[in-house]
Amino acid sequence: WHSTLHSSHDHSGVGVGYGGGDGWNGPRDFTSQQYGLGATCIDTSKPFDVAVSFPVDGAGSLLAMEVTLSQEGHSCPLDMKVNAYSGMAELSKALAEGMTPVISYWSDNSMLWMDGKGADGRGPCASDDAAACTGSVRFYDFSVASIGALASPQHELPAHVVPHGQSHSASDSDPSIQHGKAAPPLCPGKFDVRGYGAVSLV
Repeated sequence: WHSTLHSSHDHSGVGVGYGGGDGWNGPRDFTSQQYGLGATCIDTSKPFDVAVSFPVDGAGSLLAMEVTLSQEGHSCPLDMKVNAYSGMAELSKALAEGMTPVISYWSDNSMLWMDGKGADGRGPCASDDAAACTGSVRFYDFSVASIGALASPQHELPAHVVPHGQSHSASDSDPSIQHGKAAPPLCPGKFDVRGYGAVSLV
């Protein structure tokens, strides 16, 4: 897991989380015992929640990026923060102008820069195998709110959001669709949202 602040002029930025790199050490804010397959805090074989906050000061300048990973049934959320970055002024301006969330799912045989063992040998992966990655993943229960006002996630797709191409009546009659267990989502992940029409996550 990497969460990174970086401006348009800074490729590397400042990151937090766990992973990387290939011959160098990535962030070590937690361990593979806390985050990974069967881990004690975040078991990555099951759904988990991600909350990202961007607190600002009275003048609207970005103070930090705060990230919390949590999972139902586990009482040890993983917290990360980036609050010392030279590009805060540029990012403050960009946030004030508005941003569009973009989601991508990667699989490649050359990802050790992100998930490698690192020089200290404490990273998660000794090698990468893109063929072992699942063909699709689900991102759901999105919300945007003032800091501290987020509702508890429900771990299911709302009944009024159905895979693109399926009727709303089908979603109302098929409980598997209401609970996000319909046929595999279409790439690039297009949904019909009442009042908005077809919406894509790319």
